[in-house]
Order: sequence, then C-alpha cells, then structure tokens
Amino acid sequence: MSRSWNESFLRALSAWGSLTGTPPAYTLHLPDPTQWPTLATFLKYEGDVDTLLLITATHAPPNYLLRYDLRSLPHLTDIAVLFSIPETEAVPSAAAVWPAALWHEREAYDLVGVHFAGHPNLRRILLPEDWEGHPLRQDYTFPASYHDIPLTFTPPSPE
Repeated sequence: MSRSWNESFLRALSAWGSLTGTPPAYTLHLPDPTQWPTLATFLKYEGDVDTLLLITATHAPPNYLLRYDLRSLPHLTDIAVLFSIPETEAVPSAAAVWPAALWHEREAYDLVGVHFAGHPNLRRILLPEDWEGHPLRQDYTFPASYHDIPLTFTPPSPE
C-alpha cells in the first residue's frame, strides 16, 4: 500500500526543477541552488518531509555537488534533491528546517570543505580542529605527518 504524494503536489514540485522517479522514490534536480531554502521549507510543510536522512557532498571543481536524501513518513515517500553550487559560494543551511542537518553539514564541511551559510556551529566534526585541508576534495594532498606522527604506511614484506 502506498500513500505517496498526490498529483497536485507532484506538479507543484515539478515547478522547482526536473522531477523523475515513481512512488515511493523521486529525484529532483534543482537548477537554481538559491531556491534551496524555499524548496526545503516547501517540502517540510507542504510535502510532510519530516526526515533528513543524509547529505552527500562531492567536490567536482569548480563546483560542489550536493544531494539531500529526504523522507516523508506520513506519505511513505523518499526524495533526493540534487544541485550544484560554485565552491566559492556557501550553501544555505537546512538546519532550521531539519535539525539533523546540524551534524550532516558539519561532516560535509569537515571532509569536503562545503561552507553552509547560517549554520550556528560550522566546525570540524571528525578530524581534529587543527587539521589542514579537507580530505575528500579533488585537490587534497595527504600530509606526511601530523604533530610529528608519520602518516605514511609501508606494508609488511610478504615473507
């Protein structure tokens, strides 16, 4: 049994960008990332999207690619919202809409370097505060040491 979104809501959602998929899973490609805060609010209050499952950030110079996996439990429906933003710009934080974004955005910042405008506590979450760089960026160079601790690995000989 599916209680997915009705046709009227799906038509309204299509106005935001390219909507693909079938119940219970959809993907929306958002062409204008500046619309993300308004879309997030629309999904939460008009689509009953009550759960942020995951934020995936990828560095694809000169842009960041972001994917927000969201779920509407009342409608038993998932939606992935995808958009690209120049790496010189900040992504509006979704923390005011979905509090779970507080942690997911910190992870995207820590590992990829995405900045989130309006995030109340954007700092590292996995790596030490004094770590240099963001290890999942395409241009990242892994350090040889950290506080005089070598970070190189030499496998043992197969003897």
